[in-house]
Amino acid sequence: MKNQPTSWQNTPESIDGYIGFTYLIVNKITNQKYIGKKFFWFTNRIKIEGRKNRKKVVTESDWRTYESSDDEVKSDIAKFRKENFDFIILNCYKNKRSLTFAETELQFKRDVLTKKLPNGLYEYYNKNISGRYFRTVL
Repeated sequence: MKNQPTSWQNTPESIDGYIGFTYLIVNKITNQKYIGKKFFWFTNRIKIEGRKNRKKVVTESDWRTYESSDDEVKSDIAKFRKENFDFIILNCYKNKRSLTFAETELQFKRDVLTKKLPNGLYEYYNKNISGRYFRTVL
């Protein structure tokens, strides 16, 4: 169900000082996984009457109810139900650069684009890394 808190494992006691986290989603039925990143905060700039520049407003993101940005993962969550997935926070990061690097490093080290399960399915739902490296179709 949407907007219900996701049961994130390894949730930090406080998100203050952190910009976001890397995560692993595991489908306990098919054993497929997804590695991604999520920001704890949304930053918006709003127009203020009488001011030339916009005011920066930081609010907490939807990370507590977030499931995935990947359509296949979202489809499988709807199909198999949320309780058949593990949502694991791998690490928290204090700046955007470290977070993006860590996500990319994890995806390359775990071979998310080519690794397969014994049944022939790809082990990871990830179809690209940073929108630059894509799964090849053989």
